[in-house]
Amino acid sequence: MVSQYRVFRQIGLAAMVTVGLMGSVNASTVTAIGGTTGTVATGAAGNDVIGSVFGYFGAELFANGPLQVEYTYLGKEAGDTNSFLVLGNLQFSTAVSGYGDTASETLSLAGLLNFAFGANQATPTVTNGSNPAGGTGVPSFFVSFYDQFGNLGALSGSSGVIAFDDGGSPADADFDDLVVGFNVSAVPEPTTWAMMLLGFAGIGFLAYRRRPQPAAQ
Repeated sequence: MVSQYRVFRQIGLAAMVTVGLMGSVNASTVTAIGGTTGTVATGAAGNDVIGSVFGYFGAELFANGPLQVEYTYLGKEAGDTNSFLVLGNLQFSTAVSGYGDTASETLSLAGLLNFAFGANQATPTVTNGSNPAGGTGVPSFFVSFYDQFGNLGALSGSSGVIAFDDGGSPADADFDDLVVGFNVSAVPEPTTWAMMLLGFAGIGFLAYRRRPQPAAQ
């Protein structure tokens, strides 16, 4: 019994160590691809939701591996009724959504995030993957990341904002016609789940073996 106990103990400890290592390896991030960098809302028309921050114009958001994305409605300053869609489904509308409303998606593989904006309609006008360079009168979105201190203006990170400009009238290109926050977290792969279950089994066995035994009569 002693040798069996040692075997299970080693299995449990090995599983826990493996889960820890795999968790760090499988941590995924989002990258802005393409586009140009600059500061949004530097002209007379200011951004009324996020202010003047540094980021990307015309970039696409790409997941470097499996991850979950949570989107949060942050606000708008727009005359038109704009929309935000995930996987083709309407999630936020400037006509009815309120600050803090959330939506999410899970990506099992690396690839583009599956969101789009609709300018004055509930059908895609600008899709992640076909974001134009932007400019007055052209619907497009702007991306900025939060740094380690929680300030916008970083060029990479695990959270940030996607700020839409609907290109409507008056054409101001201030990117506050619908602003969405995003935050990503890693999704454990199937092998990670298997190792976690093995680790829990090992922990359970150790707890059972260490339970005080009743005294012999």
